[in-house]
Amino acid sequence: MFKRTVKWIGNFLLIILIAATSLSFYGAIQHRRDPSKIPSILGFKTLSVLSGSMRPILQPGDLIISKDVEPEQIKIGDIVTYRVNSDALVTHRVIGITEKNGELAFETKGDANNTEDGGLVLWDQLVGSFVLNIPRGGYIVNFIRSPIGFILLILVPVFLLLGGEIKNILSKIDEEEKDKTKHKDNMKI
Repeated sequence: MFKRTVKWIGNFLLIILIAATSLSFYGAIQHRRDPSKIPSILGFKTLSVLSGSMRPILQPGDLIISKDVEPEQIKIGDIVTYRVNSDALVTHRVIGITEKNGELAFETKGDANNTEDGGLVLWDQLVGSFVLNIPRGGYIVNFIRSPIGFILLILVPVFLLLGGEIKNILSKIDEEEKDKTKHKDNMKI
């Protein structure tokens, strides 16, 4: 029973590792194709929170998942992520919706900030709408993306799995050799 449970847990962790590795590679390929875009899987993006402007809901180091939305779907009170410039992203709450040049524009403010953000957020600046927060998940993702994290969390488990499989193969070969030897010994009698 214990061996069966350990094997089940090992298989489950292997599936998670394979999925995480596949998603990481997919995101890396997307980023290489167009570094200006945030990697997305089925319209969902993961982002790390860097500042405390959305406390108490979002803390620095949290991982947020946002999804692609049409500007018309955004309502006052929604939390959105938008581009301030080509490098900077901001995740703040929508406090007002207006029109600018015939297009929807949004007034935003960080929950912990005393004043609203300067300027309007235009629809083409929108990156996504907040879906889920994983507390401290951003620290984990940033660690995995680092060279040491990649080695410890991706390469080491892969080599351990390969080593385990090689050990299994060698033990089966050894068993077959013993069976052949035993069979030959039985033939001599």
